[in-house]
Formats: sequence, C-alpha cells, structure tokens
Amino acid sequence: MSSYISQAEKMLPQCLLGCAAMKLGMALIAGTVMLLTGCGVADQYSALPKVFREPGVEPPPPEPEPDVKELVRAGADTLFTGHPTALEVSRPRRIAGRGFDVCVKAVVPGAIDGQPRPVTVLVTIEHGKLADRHRATAQDRCARDTYEPVKP
Repeated sequence: MSSYISQAEKMLPQCLLGCAAMKLGMALIAGTVMLLTGCGVADQYSALPKVFREPGVEPPPPEPEPDVKELVRAGADTLFTGHPTALEVSRPRRIAGRGFDVCVKAVVPGAIDGQPRPVTVLVTIEHGKLADRHRATAQDRCARDTYEPVKP
C-alpha cells in the first residue's frame, strides 16, 4: 500500500500542472472568443461611456417640401375616375419616414349619372412623386384644412 500512495504522490504534481495548463488554455480560448465577439458590445445604445461606443448613424436629411400644385396639375387625371375641374390643394403635411400627405378637392362627374360632384382625396407624395391616394375620411382631417386653387 505504501508503494500505491507513493505513486499517487508522484502523480499529484503532474496532475496539478496538467490541470493548470488546461485551465490556462481554456482561459485563453475564452478570452479570444470574447474579444472576437465583443465587436457589437459597444454599440450606440450600450451602457459604456460615449468614448467607447460606436458612433451613431445620422438620419438622412428631411425631404424638401414638394410643389404640390404642380404635382396635382400634372397628375390630376390619375387621381380621379373622371376629368376633374375646380382643383384645390391643401398645404402638405410631413409623414414620419414616408414623405407628405396632401388633401385634394375637385369637382368630378359622377360615374352613374355624370352629374358633377365634389370629391376630396388624400394623396401621399413620396420622393417627389404621387405615390398613393384614397377618398378622404374624417380621420384624414381634410375638412379643417385651408385650400388653394390649382390653375390649369
């Protein structure tokens, strides 16, 4: 039994050295992985001081206000089902991230009887072009806008 203990005693320092080397190797690997994956840790919303954060992306400059009278004059026939007369436009309202909304009033011949009827549509302008339109509802707040005539 004494020889068995002496062998264990001899192996103990080797085990400790092997274990320490393994721990050191694992620590190096873990540290390297943390450094490589830490690129996104200091983003602009991080709790780190501003000096260590990535710089924020500046928002694009706001789109300039379009010439709504010219856009409506040029695209009036595409906004209504019939040929519109007495066109009027409101001031454009900026929509966050989408462009502008503008209310357009016109007198349009009815689809069934051809009688002239007043129609108001809400037109969305994106990147200086007429993008979308729908008949104005109370939620669109076109009734309280002031309008300017569009000359043909």
